[in-house]
Amino acid sequence: MSLTLPALHVMGDITVNKGSVLGVRTIDDFELVFFPTGSRTVYENDRGEFLLDRPGIVFTCPGEPHRYRFDPLVPTRHLYVHFEHAAFRETFCRQDDSPGECQDWSVIAGGSLVPSLLQQMLKIVHVKPRGWQRRGAILLLSVLEEWQAIDEDDSLSSMNLPAPIIKALDYMEQHLHHQITIEEIAGSSGWTHEHFTRMFVRWIGIPPQKALLERRLRRAEQLLIQAERTIKQIAYDVGFADEHYFSRMFKRTRGVTAVEFRDRFADPLFRHLAMTEEESAYPLNRHFVALNQERT
Repeated sequence: MSLTLPALHVMGDITVNKGSVLGVRTIDDFELVFFPTGSRTVYENDRGEFLLDRPGIVFTCPGEPHRYRFDPLVPTRHLYVHFEHAAFRETFCRQDDSPGECQDWSVIAGGSLVPSLLQQMLKIVHVKPRGWQRRGAILLLSVLEEWQAIDEDDSLSSMNLPAPIIKALDYMEQHLHHQITIEEIAGSSGWTHEHFTRMFVRWIGIPPQKALLERRLRRAEQLLIQAERTIKQIAYDVGFADEHYFSRMFKRTRGVTAVEFRDRFADPLFRHLAMTEEESAYPLNRHFVALNQERT
């Protein structure tokens, strides 16, 4: 029995600048977008607005007007794939080819296979080993099966951050231009310093000091791209008292100096993108095209 596979069109792993807006737009194919972390990003269509405050998937049908308003405070990473699939045309599109009822926004619980499947698909399309188109399509089919099997109620209950952690993260964002301490951040949460540190690592995965540094450097990235300030001024703007320490930490974590980073993203084409230090088996902030789908 022959398996009908989806046809891959375009995919990528992109991080966009804070405050970016995409749309209003319509597309000719299906689009699945995975957001690995919750944020203040909002997805809009004719059925309403959806706050993407948890890890999850946005699904858009062909011909459906929609818009993204990305997080106004921090860059937003998302993995996406455009594809065509005959079975989905029958399920989600009406006879006149206008959009049917899509599932819009689905929360992804911890332990889901979706992130690893998407990343493996991107790796295969980037490397292009033997049979890469069929393998990529099979992986996408697996992603679609996982997505359609989501139990949203379980997902919603499992992904909530504790209120003290949310308060602490908000406190960090609001005080990046100050030289705040971890004790002050812990105080904003209402927990003791020791308990806060343990719980922060448990829920966020890294110590609060590293999270604070990363948020400072991400803010610096945006200023380097968008603002006409000196490196010294930007260092002070993101809470560093010492310009040289800022420069060392930027080079250590980003692999380039602040000046090199600014020069790299001087082209207006890149002004909506933001760097990420995450290691990947494929290039980040790139679009991969795979239009010639193999048939079976």
